[in-house]
Amino acid sequence: MMKKIIANGLVLACLLSLAAGAALFLSVRVQSQLLPNHAAGNPQPPDLARANESRSPLLAGDFASALRALPAQIASHPGDARFPYSLATVYLRLMRYAQGIPYALEAARDDPLDVRYRWMLRVLTILAGKPLDSIPLQYRLVVPSPAPSPVHFVNVTQKAGVANFGLGRGVAWGDFDNDGRDDLLVCAERAPFRLFRNLGGGKFKEVAEQLGLQDPVGLGCYGAYFVDYDNDGFEDIFLTSNGWGGDNRLFLFHNDHGRRFEDVTAKAGLAGKINAFGAAWADYDGDGYPDVAVAAGIAHPEGDRLRLYHNQRDGTFSEVGLEAGLAKKARWMSACWIDDDGDGRPDLFAVSFDSGCALYHNLGHGRFQDVTQKAGLRCPISNYTCDVLDYNNDGRPDIFVSTYPVAHLELMIAHQISGAPAPPNDRQLLFRNNGDGTFSRATEEAGIMGLHGAMASQVADIDNDGYPDIVLGTGNPALDWAEPKALYRNDGRGHFADIAQSAGLMDFGMLHGTAFSDYDKSGNLSFYGSFGGFYWGSREEARLFRNSGCSNHALEVKLVGTKSNRDAIGAHLTAAAGDQKYHAWVDGGSGFGSLNSRVVHLGLGSHRQVDLLEVDWPSGLHQRFARIPADERIEIVEGASKFHLLTKF
Repeated sequence: MMKKIIANGLVLACLLSLAAGAALFLSVRVQSQLLPNHAAGNPQPPDLARANESRSPLLAGDFASALRALPAQIASHPGDARFPYSLATVYLRLMRYAQGIPYALEAARDDPLDVRYRWMLRVLTILAGKPLDSIPLQYRLVVPSPAPSPVHFVNVTQKAGVANFGLGRGVAWGDFDNDGRDDLLVCAERAPFRLFRNLGGGKFKEVAEQLGLQDPVGLGCYGAYFVDYDNDGFEDIFLTSNGWGGDNRLFLFHNDHGRRFEDVTAKAGLAGKINAFGAAWADYDGDGYPDVAVAAGIAHPEGDRLRLYHNQRDGTFSEVGLEAGLAKKARWMSACWIDDDGDGRPDLFAVSFDSGCALYHNLGHGRFQDVTQKAGLRCPISNYTCDVLDYNNDGRPDIFVSTYPVAHLELMIAHQISGAPAPPNDRQLLFRNNGDGTFSRATEEAGIMGLHGAMASQVADIDNDGYPDIVLGTGNPALDWAEPKALYRNDGRGHFADIAQSAGLMDFGMLHGTAFSDYDKSGNLSFYGSFGGFYWGSREEARLFRNSGCSNHALEVKLVGTKSNRDAIGAHLTAAAGDQKYHAWVDGGSGFGSLNSRVVHLGLGSHRQVDLLEVDWPSGLHQRFARIPADERIEIVEGASKFHLLTKF
């Protein structure tokens, strides 16, 4: 994603001219604002990506011309590291890593003091599967050893049949055909919608067009959500589209019993232009039907207000944001619902690119009050995504906010090499819920200290120890920007350590939408990452990473609301095992326009049984179930006296 501080960032745009019959490609620093000035009286902001692509062949993905022109330029400009570096970058983007290594090495030889060239050499060597000691010693970079990981992730994208090459955006897991297996919804910008049906056995089949899930205008989508908005027992689909491209639209597809999807956007009252980004669902007024908040205004210099669409319970929605009190204008990026005070009413938390964050307390009767300052929530720098998690398992939901402070490639590399903490104002944000209506910044005590260009985030218990972990989607629009992913493992004592490298996530692509699911019923949470950059030249392959698991146990719970919304969004589960208690909530959307599986995953550590499982439903109903064996998935229907076993792991 693009941002204002990239004004000084290296983008590797190429200036194309004809001289002596040869095309000249030069690596330059592009001075660009997030939003170029647009003509007065024209309310539609320009699509910045396409505007810049029109001026740069490489940003537009014209790698064929670069492959033809650059070798000659390298030969005619010996010692000029920019040319082999540009060609190495082209091979990085083409995923032909081994072919790029000689050119990255040549750039490093030409200018050994420029750390970018040695970093590119290191990245290409890793991605090509070659040992780091194959790099000549004088050009070898040494980075700090990673923290050990109890689990390992394996890229099974091709084997599973879920490849998607594009400008990746949001991701959602949900069982649209009610066969008991999570299916996968994948967004990308300027690309068709993708819906992968889970066939079992680790295999998927793409069925979007076959089932009528189509984009009539070719926008693609940013935010992806499964939601049973009409409580008919089948997961419908809600999408936002191309937030950075200006005013676009929303999509709502009704699920006809898993057989077909119908575009009911206009019929539902959701038509019309909106500059939308992320969204989140919850039943904020307790009427048993889910409503949706939409972050808006990212492409408008003056910003916009959050939208709140109230479910009218007849298949239509009414936008009530202003009358609800959501009047603040900002360039909103993401939203998530959190019952931070435990009063049973979901409150709304949102983050913006330019104006910090906001917490709106749900007063009931359809009204909200801005309590951000009172709550002690301060988000000083560019914010991208938010997640709700109980990182210390005290029964009070906490907040994580991903931030994007990194302006220079050299700065990112320097921190990767040194392992030095980021400056305090450049860190990711973890807020601990104090239980009295206030939050305390816990970033430092939690050890989340790295300097990351985080444009996305997601939370999940990857090692089944009962404590949620945090994955960061990092990157930058620059074509030569290759930043490692971060996976912060929660040790259960309030401290996190980055285990990405030792967990097998040696990936340097630009990661946006990220969502977790036990899609193969293994008892472990795997995740799908929707990779892809801002420009057409930075398209990437999305990846499915299967979790190999460890020796810990888990219980998975599918909740079915009756009086509450059928998806049970907002339900709170408390599992007591031995002397431990573990907490989880049913989510309505978080991270970068993404949705984890609504099958609640409760890691139990070494415990082989849940002694007591308590469910607090959005309707106010409280249920208790005793002595549930671990390593199985169960279903609980609201009000039923017994649970139903779905599968054993």
